[in-house]
Amino acid sequence: MSHSEAAASADPASAWLSVRRGILNLLSLLAIVIVGLSLSSSWFQPPPQTQLDLLQTNLALQASRTLDDPRYQDLARALLGQDVFKVAQNRYQQTADNYTERLKRLKRLARLTPAGESEAASPELAQSPEVDPALLASMQDLQTELDALWLRLGLLYAYQEDLEAAQQQWQQIIDPERPMELESSQKGAARVLQGLWGRPRRIWPEAEVQIRNHLDGWFEAVALQQLYRLQQRSDSLNALNQQQEKLALAALFRLAVVGGIPVLGALLGLMLLLGWLGWSLWRKRPLLGAAWEVPWPGIGAQAVLTGWFLGFIALNALVPRLYTIILGLGAQQLSPWQQAVALFLTYNSGALLGVGLLYRLLHTYPGWQRVLQVRLWGPWLLWGLCGYWVALPLVVLAAALSQLLLPQAGGGNPILPLLLDSHGWGARLVFLAVVSVCAPVFEEVLFRGFWLPTLSRYLPMGAAIGLSAFTFALAHLNLSDLLPLTMLGVVLGVVYSHSRNLLAPILLHSLWNTGSLVTLLVLGGAR
Repeated sequence: MSHSEAAASADPASAWLSVRRGILNLLSLLAIVIVGLSLSSSWFQPPPQTQLDLLQTNLALQASRTLDDPRYQDLARALLGQDVFKVAQNRYQQTADNYTERLKRLKRLARLTPAGESEAASPELAQSPEVDPALLASMQDLQTELDALWLRLGLLYAYQEDLEAAQQQWQQIIDPERPMELESSQKGAARVLQGLWGRPRRIWPEAEVQIRNHLDGWFEAVALQQLYRLQQRSDSLNALNQQQEKLALAALFRLAVVGGIPVLGALLGLMLLLGWLGWSLWRKRPLLGAAWEVPWPGIGAQAVLTGWFLGFIALNALVPRLYTIILGLGAQQLSPWQQAVALFLTYNSGALLGVGLLYRLLHTYPGWQRVLQVRLWGPWLLWGLCGYWVALPLVVLAAALSQLLLPQAGGGNPILPLLLDSHGWGARLVFLAVVSVCAPVFEEVLFRGFWLPTLSRYLPMGAAIGLSAFTFALAHLNLSDLLPLTMLGVVLGVVYSHSRNLLAPILLHSLWNTGSLVTLLVLGGAR
């Protein structure tokens, strides 16, 4: 074959390769745009940490009775402090203020309340043709959450005998100038509370039903106590007080578990970290492991990550829809058990897609098993356990910084609200399988076993660990978790670079997710 004939035959192949790379780059750009849009939309969503802080506040209020019990007074003071009600009031007020500001931002985004214009001047939502239905739904959800905050904040003011401030909180729920589309379902409960602490006192019909339907925990007990006093129902009041004393003790021990164990773990982790750093410097050992000899090309890694991410986004929309069609139910009609199964199917369909893409790439390159190593022997158990303790103080610091930079905003893991709303161990065990088994196995194979070694082929080890950790955090698609998950990813990367065994980061990841799940269940059990 002549040189000209060879060039002619090579040109189509080269042109096709260029077209494929162009398509891949366009798809990668699309993935980056989706990530950017998801992060920007999470700016308007409350982070789960806000909900967790309020749950812990509710737990502290529930346990406040133990401050007067000589048997538990010392423990209660250590866990609750001296002014638990003022702390709770400030936290609820701050959260309500931030929710109010976010609702105003959404209204300005919908062109309902221009900057500088009073909220009362907003037109009826139905008369604004430019309002996006999804944006309207977000405003309705946020308004419902804000009303719940005002309802409880008013009770905190009333309990501290600031009745004027309490009435102002409840009046915001009953505001007659509020647009019809944002009408509150908690208006009846607000009227009941206004009557119970009004001048003169007034007991509305079905007052107890309204209280039980819209309040819980300490807030429900305070409202019922006031109702029973006005109705002179001494037997009901005594029974309620006895029940609250038992719940207060249980809440105190929950707080000891939620607050005490992580603090001890963080102290242990800090000592391990300092000890390991000192030992490494003294023995002149590298803080990071060596780079891997990766047989596959970088463009192959780009194709796998892009294909998995776009496929996962598509499956995340398709699988739940197919599931509800098969059940013959709407998305809002799913029980907690059905929601857990939908999550299990959705996540694992995406994981199977990722495994398929990995296999398609890796099986053509001999020696890939030396990179994605899984060995039952070796010190992987020690690396995983110690890495978990070390991650505790580092991720807590990163989370605190994230909260400082993004107070009351940034979105979060969508699994957490489902867990809080779940009842019964059937649904919780399914969530546990996803969070503690499926996610650690797949995500460590993808991000630590595959992506980190790929980056180490082109970057210094420290940069490769940092970039792989940042990619891992970005894949969760919310701003509030960006810093904490990047820090967790760094610890996972360091552990894998030294252990050279995927079982180590899988164990660390599983322990982290399981600990978060247990903490959530302990807090949620107080409701």
